[in-house]
Amino acid sequence: MMLGLGPALVDYINLIDAYPPSGGHCVVKETVKMSGGAGANVICGLSNFGIECGFYSTLGEDEDAVFYAKEMKNFGVKFVYTITHPETGRCVIYVDKSGERTFFVHPNASGILSEEFKEKVIRGLKNADYIYLDPFPSETSFEFELEIAVNAKNSGCEVILNPGYPYASKGFEKLEEMLVYCDMLFMSKFELDCLKVDEMKIGEVVDLVVVTKGGEGSIAIRDGERFYAEATTTKVVDTTGAGDAFTAGFLYAYMKGLEIDKCLKAGNFSASVNIRKLGARAYPEKEEMDDFLSNL
Repeated sequence: MMLGLGPALVDYINLIDAYPPSGGHCVVKETVKMSGGAGANVICGLSNFGIECGFYSTLGEDEDAVFYAKEMKNFGVKFVYTITHPETGRCVIYVDKSGERTFFVHPNASGILSEEFKEKVIRGLKNADYIYLDPFPSETSFEFELEIAVNAKNSGCEVILNPGYPYASKGFEKLEEMLVYCDMLFMSKFELDCLKVDEMKIGEVVDLVVVTKGGEGSIAIRDGERFYAEATTTKVVDTTGAGDAFTAGFLYAYMKGLEIDKCLKAGNFSASVNIRKLGARAYPEKEEMDDFLSNL
């Protein structure tokens, strides 16, 4: 059983031709509403590939909450949540013609983490083999998820962390407080640069470190060995959720017992399918992913 913990964010994706200069303006060509949140995207991707998954988050009492819960159900994810604010978390995204995107997050419910919610997560750990941690847009998120990581390790659950910018920006020394309880770490090159240490140094603390580098491919570090896989070339429509699709593809291959270099290729393939379409949750179909893995 794979569990995810992270913010439930409803994405409002706005398509533009190009970003305006400071003080300028541009015309929004189209707006699309979709469910998002990095951790939830990974969990939905894994569920799409046939892995039993659950997700823990916080919601509001609005129409976005109903919308979000319905989509989690459609992906077959067991969704456990606590209402902590009248409004559900929202992410306003602008995507230009090159596929580059910029995010503006309205935390709302995703910014409030209650003791009631924490107890729900801790109770759920007894049924989990893995838990994927994704930062909440909250000042208390790091301490909250650190406590979950400690409980998870004590329960024999493997801990997977996506630090994102919120945790990476704290620096390596602070992040290490959580890394000592983690089995896997997934991060972007930008987030790695924020830590100001190289991936080999992080690999001394975490068993498996995976870094995505966009068009430059991806790398992994395990037991002092470095692995690399080239990016899969494809047309770019929207890069929103590419890293999450990568992680879902990598973890799916990892759970099937494939070698690390093949897991990287699976992640790159999953990300290449994602960026061909609009939105964060455009994954390969299970049959498509299985066919790809069988030909590696």
